[in-house]
Amino acid sequence: MWNIEEIVAIITLLGFGFSGLLFLWKVFKTSKVFLTDHEELKEAIQVIRSEVTPNGGSSLKDVVNKLKITCDRIEIRQKLLDQRSKAALHYQTKPLFETDRSGNLTWCNEAFRDLAEINEGDCKDSDWIALIDEEERENFLKELESCLKMCRKLDITTVSVNGSTIHFMGYPYRIGKGLHEGFLIHLKKEN
Repeated sequence: MWNIEEIVAIITLLGFGFSGLLFLWKVFKTSKVFLTDHEELKEAIQVIRSEVTPNGGSSLKDVVNKLKITCDRIEIRQKLLDQRSKAALHYQTKPLFETDRSGNLTWCNEAFRDLAEINEGDCKDSDWIALIDEEERENFLKELESCLKMCRKLDITTVSVNGSTIHFMGYPYRIGKGLHEGFLIHLKKEN
C-alpha cells in the first residue's frame, strides 16, 4: 500500500492541479469578459465615429458645399414660385399691391397702376397713401399701423382723393407668431 508520504504528495499534487485549473478558469473567464467588452467597445467607437464624421467620412467643407447647393436650389425654387405668383396677379383686373413690413409699396399690378396713375417703373416706393383723401388719411394710417403692428387683416373703407369710396382689404404674409413680411392688399372702388 501507499505510505503516508506518498498520499500527502498525491493530495498536494491534486491540490496544486485543482488550484491551477481554478486559476486558469478565472483567467479564461476574465479574458472572455474582457474580449467581449473589447468587441462591444470597438463597435461603440465605430458607431460614434460614423455619427460624428459627416457624410460617412467626407470633409466638413464637402458638407458645407452640399448644404450651399441645397440652399441655392431652394432659393431658386422660391424665386420661381414668387415670379409665378406675381405673373398670375399682375394681369388681375382687381387692383392689387404689396407692401413691406413697414407699409411701403414694393409691388403693384397694372390695375393698381392705372387706378393710382403710377408709371410702369415707378411702382416701388410710390406714395400709395396719396390715393386717400387728406381728411381720411390720419384714421386710415392709424388702422394700417395697428394692422402692421398686430399682424392682422386690414379691412377699411375710406374716401379717395377724387371723392370716390374705396375699400382696402389686405392680408399679412405671416412668417411666425406675430411676425409678417408685408401685406398683399386688394383695392375696390365702391362707387
